[in-house]
Amino acid sequence: MKKIVSLLALALIVQACNKDEDTNSNTIVDNTSFETLVAPSDFNWSSSESGQIEVSLIADPAMPIDLEGGLLYIKDANNRIIAQEKIAGNKVRFNVNLPVVNSGLKYFLPATGEEWPFAGIGSVSLNLINPLDLAFTNKTGKQTISHKQNSANRGTNILGNADFELNDFYSNAGSTYNPTSGIIDEGKWIIVDNDYTWSTEGGSKVVKAKDNRWTHIWQLHTVNPGDSIYFNTDFSGDVRAFLFFYTNANSTSHLAYEFLQLPSNPEGIKTVVPAGATVVSALLNFVDGAWVDNAFLSNPAAIVDADGDGVADGDDAFPNDPTRAYITFFPAAGRQTLAFEDLWPSKGDYDFNDLIVNVKVSLTRDASLNWVSADYEIALDAVGAGLSSGLAMRLVDANKQTKANMIASISGAASADPDVTNGLIIFNNPDELRSQYYTNTDPNQSTTTPDTAKFTINFSANDGSTILPDFYIFRSNDRGREVHLPGFAGTAAADASLYNTDDDVNGTYKTANGLPWAMELILDGTSFQHPNEMVDMIEAYPNFGNWASSGGGSNADWYQTPAPGKTIDISGS
Repeated sequence: MKKIVSLLALALIVQACNKDEDTNSNTIVDNTSFETLVAPSDFNWSSSESGQIEVSLIADPAMPIDLEGGLLYIKDANNRIIAQEKIAGNKVRFNVNLPVVNSGLKYFLPATGEEWPFAGIGSVSLNLINPLDLAFTNKTGKQTISHKQNSANRGTNILGNADFELNDFYSNAGSTYNPTSGIIDEGKWIIVDNDYTWSTEGGSKVVKAKDNRWTHIWQLHTVNPGDSIYFNTDFSGDVRAFLFFYTNANSTSHLAYEFLQLPSNPEGIKTVVPAGATVVSALLNFVDGAWVDNAFLSNPAAIVDADGDGVADGDDAFPNDPTRAYITFFPAAGRQTLAFEDLWPSKGDYDFNDLIVNVKVSLTRDASLNWVSADYEIALDAVGAGLSSGLAMRLVDANKQTKANMIASISGAASADPDVTNGLIIFNNPDELRSQYYTNTDPNQSTTTPDTAKFTINFSANDGSTILPDFYIFRSNDRGREVHLPGFAGTAAADASLYNTDDDVNGTYKTANGLPWAMELILDGTSFQHPNEMVDMIEAYPNFGNWASSGGGSNADWYQTPAPGKTIDISGS
């Protein structure tokens, strides 16, 4: 009998060793329950793609462009602008918060109309095209398409020799495109080479590209920022129209350009002179037997900036309000869900449903990208705690440090926190917000329409630098007992004597194993199905342990596969 017992013990030891070897090979510590997890010390416990992006805009040396002070956008799949920042030194820095699973996002450069797919957090280089190279890459051979423009009601033509009756071109043969080689407003065409001929089409003189050649011609004229501008020509074949805008006649790099392939867009270019531009180069590029005639450029003054803030109405989200121009969002896409345990500095039951809120913020900026106001919607998704907690927020900078006070006023369902710079109290206990009792942690005490706090912050003078919301809870009867997301420090109102007591490590809001008291998810188009009461996260979400112990490196979509019957879906689906 002893021999049988010894063999059984040996088998169990071997099995345990094999299990340890498997665990080590996958760098996963015991993750059968939340409390036994070990997470990397720098893990932020956020299911999001969040952080800083540094974008470098690389221009073709043959076609330099002055982008200083312009804007770069991030757009979503519906072409909505979700973030915008200024260009400085051909670089742009964004701080974004996005769902881990996102698609269809893109960068958009208004100065050129170019787009690039979004490439995630970190550093990215975006190469700008040389638009004139399209003459080579898009060449399609001879075409028979002919078009006569309709220039009625377009204003007065400011081009000279627009019908090409005179052969008085300034020659610039053999050089690259140089807009400063002519005289402003003189009304003469500049041509880059000798790859053209004078021809007659339908009884009218035209300028025609030689077979198997391409050429381009341009004229320079004075314009005013904010004016409308129109450019077109009669044409046959493969012809492209460009408008290049410059700060002055001596500029060697353009501020912006507009471009159209006329066979596909025969109505021509209709746009607005950008801020800072005083000179336009109207350029026609034509290829392989294509010809142009009766070119037309008009620059009638137009009311395109009704509020006079320097942002064209088409780009202004508030065209009749000079104090506001742009909208941005937090998160940039989707909604932020924050899930709290409330027993800090002692461990809780890790079901992360003591208090759950769902956040969406719409922020406005002025023409200089300074912050004007922010509209908050905060839904109280779940209240599973036996203790009563309040919800508060403060605004911090990109490094999660306290900013100088920038709140001018608050209206709606929040009030200023007199003890915290840039701080707000949203409620001191959940019953201040709940219109009826619900927990959303028990199927018998649930609602699919959680109560929502809505309020607006109006900002005082500021520099438009990044602001991040630090949402946290505090004990209703003990204001200093705060619970923050990892990475955020306690406020000036926090009780620092509680730091490094019980299970907290140095006021980091993490345990010695790196476990948090609060987590963040950013989800797009769906609500977080949080655990039932007394069901910890790993029981509710079998892939959660791998995600956490890997520091977010694996199973990033853990929240998409809840265990049947272990969670509550308040979306009503």
